[in-house]
Amino acid sequence: VVSTQSTGHDIVRTARMTALGVFLVGPAIRTWYFSLDKVFGSSMVWSTTLKKLALDQLLFAPSFVGVFIITNNALQSIPFSETRSILRSDYAKLVIANWSLWVPAQLLNFSVIPLQHRVLFSNCVSLMWNTYLANKAHDTSHIMDNIDTEAGKLDNVI
Repeated sequence: VVSTQSTGHDIVRTARMTALGVFLVGPAIRTWYFSLDKVFGSSMVWSTTLKKLALDQLLFAPSFVGVFIITNNALQSIPFSETRSILRSDYAKLVIANWSLWVPAQLLNFSVIPLQHRVLFSNCVSLMWNTYLANKAHDTSHIMDNIDTEAGKLDNVI
């Protein structure tokens, strides 16, 4: 029996998110991790871990949140003026939500995960984070409704 009922799955959105992961997120994260190891070394001692974490979350993460939203919206042909408006109103909340997931994840990543496995570990965490971002970006009329509640849920998961 073949069902003609729609599952509600958005294949175009899935393809877009896959393309973002393959062509933007994956290469950027790999390059970033290798750069951090080049600058700070590959030691997993706390002082090195905290330096990597600070640079990652205070420089890379805030920049990449913006890059991700801009690129995702551009791929959807959303006018840049609308994207700029979304970023102006919601960027800080997105970065804070990012920190609620990524600070603990990156602390673990930089302290116990060997370099050759960091991208894989991040990809697993990214699946959750990018799904969250995609869902927020998909609902452009209410992109950040209840972000504080959802960020709290992320804290409880970690």
